[in-house]
Amino acid sequence: MSRRPALDGLRAFAVLAVMAFHTSPAAHGGFLGVDVFFVISGYLITALLLREWTRTGRIDLRQFYLRRGLRLLPPLVFMLVITLPFAVTGMHYDLTINPLVAVLSVLLYVANWANVWVNEGTGIWTHTWSLSIEEQFYLIWPVVLIAVLVKRRKAPAFGLAALIVVVIITRWLSVQHSDTTLWVYYATTSHCDGLLLGSLMAVLLQNRETLVHRSETVAWVGVLGLAALFATSYIEAANTYHWRLPLAALLSAMVVHHLVTRTDGAMVRLLSLKPFVAVGMVSYGLYLYHFPVFMIIQHQGYPHLVQHSLEISVTVALTVFSWFLVEKPALRLKDRLAAGGRVVLPAPAGAVGEQIA
Repeated sequence: MSRRPALDGLRAFAVLAVMAFHTSPAAHGGFLGVDVFFVISGYLITALLLREWTRTGRIDLRQFYLRRGLRLLPPLVFMLVITLPFAVTGMHYDLTINPLVAVLSVLLYVANWANVWVNEGTGIWTHTWSLSIEEQFYLIWPVVLIAVLVKRRKAPAFGLAALIVVVIITRWLSVQHSDTTLWVYYATTSHCDGLLLGSLMAVLLQNRETLVHRSETVAWVGVLGLAALFATSYIEAANTYHWRLPLAALLSAMVVHHLVTRTDGAMVRLLSLKPFVAVGMVSYGLYLYHFPVFMIIQHQGYPHLVQHSLEISVTVALTVFSWFLVEKPALRLKDRLAAGGRVVLPAPAGAVGEQIA
């Protein structure tokens, strides 16, 4: 599956929205950028798995988890190492659970449940809740997908659709009977519909080039809808959990669908511009480092102009350092190890399909 530069461009806008949310009250809807990421991740992971199944008749779980680990863990560990001194000294009052427990929750990708257990108890690592939800999805979904493919020889579109509905209803009911919305936001069971929707789109596209006609028009409707949601949404509002989160996921899917099925058009050209692609390529690092950096700087009491200048410059510096000296070496190691032995689960004879677009 060839790289789609426009997807990197979409990632750029998503991560910039989240960063703005964490530093400016005017960007109160920027938290929805995480849901854009969820849809992209769900689509890409499922599309890659289905492509491997179609091409080889099997999915190599060992290689899948190895690739995920080498892509995600090294910069995560680096982030923890450089921020731990701040977390246990000047920022210790934000860390309301044991520091060791907090570190382990981040490394084991259960930080979202730690934040449910003690409301935002992981302090300057609170933002890793979304990474935890994604990794829990990466851990469970490939195994489920293989089991279904082996048994039925086709991906579970209906099951995914039903599960999305269940998650949305669960979230709605939880908000109706809860005094706080934060735990609903952090819990995997009530905030994985974006990942599932992206996966559903990959399944539906498996044997089709496109799902809708006039996808450029649909994509622009998605962009305008997301802009409206970003401008009017508040993380503490009940309606965010009633309908805004699923709508953000749906609108994101409309945009992603266009970007992965078309190679031309105004939106593809716009999001493929080099500055957007460059930001999107390092969006993981930007997301990892910005939150602890922002929190540390915001607690120093600088004037707003100085604060924002330091937030951006320090985050960019760490991201660039991480990309060249942490992430790229890990990616090269991943490529070398990927050439080693394989542990695979075979597919039944006759399990074939179209290559992912």
